[in-house]
Amino acid sequence: MLEGFLAFPLWLIVLISIGIPVLIVIPIVKAIFNARIQAEGDDTEGLVAVFGFIGTAFTLLLAFIIVNVWSDQVSAQNILFDETTTLESIIVETRAFDPKLAPVMKGLTVEYLENVRKYEIDTTAPAGGDPRAEEAFEKLLEEFNVLEKDLESDDNKKAEAQVLLEEVKQLVDDRENRVSSASGSLDAMTTLVCVVLALLTVLTMALLPAPSRRWIKWVQSLGVAISVGLVMSLVFYIASDDYTRKAEDEQIKRVEQALEMQQPE
Repeated sequence: MLEGFLAFPLWLIVLISIGIPVLIVIPIVKAIFNARIQAEGDDTEGLVAVFGFIGTAFTLLLAFIIVNVWSDQVSAQNILFDETTTLESIIVETRAFDPKLAPVMKGLTVEYLENVRKYEIDTTAPAGGDPRAEEAFEKLLEEFNVLEKDLESDDNKKAEAQVLLEEVKQLVDDRENRVSSASGSLDAMTTLVCVVLALLTVLTMALLPAPSRRWIKWVQSLGVAISVGLVMSLVFYIASDDYTRKAEDEQIKRVEQALEMQQPE
């Protein structure tokens, strides 16, 4: 259920996150006015303490969730960055070692990146990576395996290609690390607790006695409801598919553009 919600468009996530607290507040504030609850003499001082406690608990948990989700997302992006950086280094080393081989490697690299984008970033990839992306990756590795075999009888050439071959081994490790790492996401139980605390924060604020001026009560209640909705939508956005895919798509586009800008020898 949570994954389905995070797959919604950003505008819908924000609308739901703000709309629910606001819909809770409006009837409660109207009921407070109709009941003529005033700030004095109604023994509602305890609500202030309850609001402060719940608000503090919500704020602390929210900060914890934001830090953890953000860290997970940054970690996932760094893993992809390591892989694309290694790919760039391989192309550079290939051009330095054998300029004639570079166009072939460049084409296979672009094909691999496109498969990564289509099947492992823009869609939810199975554990261990998508078979189509894996097939494109194997094609890329096969060219280097052939090169390594051709160099077995030439120690001098093999020594010159040592840096390139080491980069290829690093690429294998980078891909394995990426496809075996869990993507940053919200924990369902932690999210549920945070949502409950958010709604309780909105509810207790709405239940506080009405000041002498009604518009102040509306500003207080709706202000808290909208603020809570906005911070919750921020959490959902950071953990959403749109946020993750946008950052990773931009990373792949940057590498593809860098490869396109490289001039043949």
